[in-house]
Amino acid sequence: MKKVLIVIVVLLSLGVIAFGIFYASTHDFNVDKKEKETENIELNKDSIEVLSKDSITLVNTEVVDESFVQTYNIMINGKEKTLEVEFLYRYNKDTKEQSLTGDYSGATLYAYYETYEDEPTVYDVNMITSSFNENNFSFISGRNGESYLLIHTNIYSDGTGEEDKLYILNENLEFVDNDLVDYSGSSETQGMTIMSTYTGYILEGDEYPWYTDNFNACSTPSNCYIDIKIEDNKIYYLVPVLREVNSDEEEMDDETTEEDEVTEYGELEERVYTVHDGNLEYEVIKRYKIVGITGQTA
Repeated sequence: MKKVLIVIVVLLSLGVIAFGIFYASTHDFNVDKKEKETENIELNKDSIEVLSKDSITLVNTEVVDESFVQTYNIMINGKEKTLEVEFLYRYNKDTKEQSLTGDYSGATLYAYYETYEDEPTVYDVNMITSSFNENNFSFISGRNGESYLLIHTNIYSDGTGEEDKLYILNENLEFVDNDLVDYSGSSETQGMTIMSTYTGYILEGDEYPWYTDNFNACSTPSNCYIDIKIEDNKIYYLVPVLREVNSDEEEMDDETTEEDEVTEYGELEERVYTVHDGNLEYEVIKRYKIVGITGQTA
């Protein structure tokens, strides 16, 4: 019986050794190596994607000749960019007025105006960075998956006609502004009007299509008309399409009734904008009849 057990153990040992020799001679160990390398590459890809995630960082705010310059580092579509906002300080001792405006490429991103009686407010780096910073920037994806930079301005009420805007920039930090109209009906604009206190529209049936103030743009809730909503990489925008009146129509006789006149203003369109290949495209989802206009128009 013992001899039988010994024979069985010997045979099993020989079988294991033979299988090991067969596996070593036939198996391609490079396959395991390639699989491991592929796994590492995929992990590295994930790591690169994390590192190249869209982001914006305020690097510094420095004083330059009594004014200020903010420098931002931007990572967009895997590319690193630098954006500078120049803040210009102006003052008039005779009228006791002063202002500070922040511009980028001709667009006003920040504006603060004030009059003073005794001593003017001292503008410093802390005041600038607390008023305009990374919170004024965000990103949106185009239909092709590329990212675009959004800048929403901080404009204090000043009586000069300036209004809060939303600007869209591509990865080269150039404005995407085709087919844009501001809230006064002007097409000579680089941005969308977030809120305007200078132009107001009265709609037929007292309809109220304006959006929630997610931009913190309203200082007076009773006079708050937000024209933009961003949702699912789409920009909902209330756009006035005003009817142009020529000189002949301006000389209409006195028989024109008030009821006839209210039909001449035009419509407020609710458009949904998306970005595609560096251009804005939109569809109109609803129209509202304008029966009255207040404030400034183009």
